[in-house]
Amino acid sequence: MIFLFFFVLLLSVDIFARDEFLNTCINIAIQKNKKILSKEQEVELAKRQLWVTTRSFLPNIYFQRRYSRGRTIDHGDYQAEDIGLKLSQPLYDGGRITATHKYQSYALEVAKLDYTKLKEELIYNIKLAYYEYLSSVLEVQETEKMLDYIKTYYEKIEKEFAAKAVSDIELEEGKIFKQKVENIFEKAKKNKKFSEEKLVKLIGIRSLEDIIFPAPLELFEDVPKEIDFTLEQLQNLLLTNNLDLRKLKLQMDMAKERKKMAVGKIYPKFYFDGTYGQSGEAFVTEPLQLTTVWSGMLRLSWLFGGSSVESSYQQDKSIPREILDTSARIENTILDTKIGLFDDIKYFVEKKESDVLEVSSEAEYEETKNIAMLELEKFYNEYYYSLLDARTSSADLKFKKWRLEVLKSKNALYEVPTVEVMNGIYQVSDAVLTYSKSVFQNYTAVTELERLVLIPLR
Repeated sequence: MIFLFFFVLLLSVDIFARDEFLNTCINIAIQKNKKILSKEQEVELAKRQLWVTTRSFLPNIYFQRRYSRGRTIDHGDYQAEDIGLKLSQPLYDGGRITATHKYQSYALEVAKLDYTKLKEELIYNIKLAYYEYLSSVLEVQETEKMLDYIKTYYEKIEKEFAAKAVSDIELEEGKIFKQKVENIFEKAKKNKKFSEEKLVKLIGIRSLEDIIFPAPLELFEDVPKEIDFTLEQLQNLLLTNNLDLRKLKLQMDMAKERKKMAVGKIYPKFYFDGTYGQSGEAFVTEPLQLTTVWSGMLRLSWLFGGSSVESSYQQDKSIPREILDTSARIENTILDTKIGLFDDIKYFVEKKESDVLEVSSEAEYEETKNIAMLELEKFYNEYYYSLLDARTSSADLKFKKWRLEVLKSKNALYEVPTVEVMNGIYQVSDAVLTYSKSVFQNYTAVTELERLVLIPLR
């Protein structure tokens, strides 16, 4: 049991070490990417917009002081002063404030998804470049060995030709095999240089030497492992995790709330306005006496057929014992009604826009879901068949390496011609390319699946 514990511990440490190079590349790229930084600012902006909408639920309170001075014909100058608090509170606005708040809540989630999507796309591109780089390194390492072998055996066949032990046809055939392996090696070097430059630019560093952890170059030496998810499980994960589908769902919800905001105009809306403070006026030759006053107003607003009706009922009151002038009013009632003819026909446009937006968002969701499902199945098939190809090509590579060693041994005993050994070297080089491409395709397919379902699969 103790041995098993340390074995698992060492295995986990090894896996963690393998991931450190890739994780470091991703972390540096995220920190340097300016688009991601701008998306973070957009999330903060959406949070502030939601805060502003939340504030709409609370009453607006103002401290007000008004001082006026004027002149009459008979009595000379006079002065007036009002000091107090004013409160305004929507009681019911047709559900528009609630709909607006939900709309901004969804907008905040959309901003977060946009940030996550941009970050995941960067991670996706880095992973592809990372696996391409490892594949190219494997090709360079293996083909360089084969090139050294074939150069040695080409020198041998030249000596055999000089000794008239082989024909000029065999010499020419050996030369062709040497050129083929040289071409494979040159292509591998250029692919390695390109893939390294691609990875460096995506990360935003000068060279891979800036990464303090070594690249796990042995990763491509082993056949990739199977993932622990079936196609059906991945399809279920896609419906819940896919960023594009989640964003479209939110946009559908936003369209519904926008429709509520438009429809809310046709419902009766009630508002309350109130004031409390002190007020008074007097001639400047007399002391200014302020009286405690308060007022309350209930407003009604209603839209129908593009026309609006506004009506308000207001009551003003003063404390009688504080009033010295018995002729002054201590209570006042105001009823005000206003009718506008076709003053808000924009409602019909907003209603139609919200209907169109709701239908289009639903259609886009279904279309995106179908496309994503097809992509998922496509990449799952690529993953599965590339895994089979990797296993087959790995076995083929091992067999050809074993066969090459046999040919080399027999050639040392002059049982097989040197050109046959060179042919075996070329076949090993070609098998290396086939194996590395199948492994790269497998890792690429799994990366595509991870992009669609947004969870690590291997």
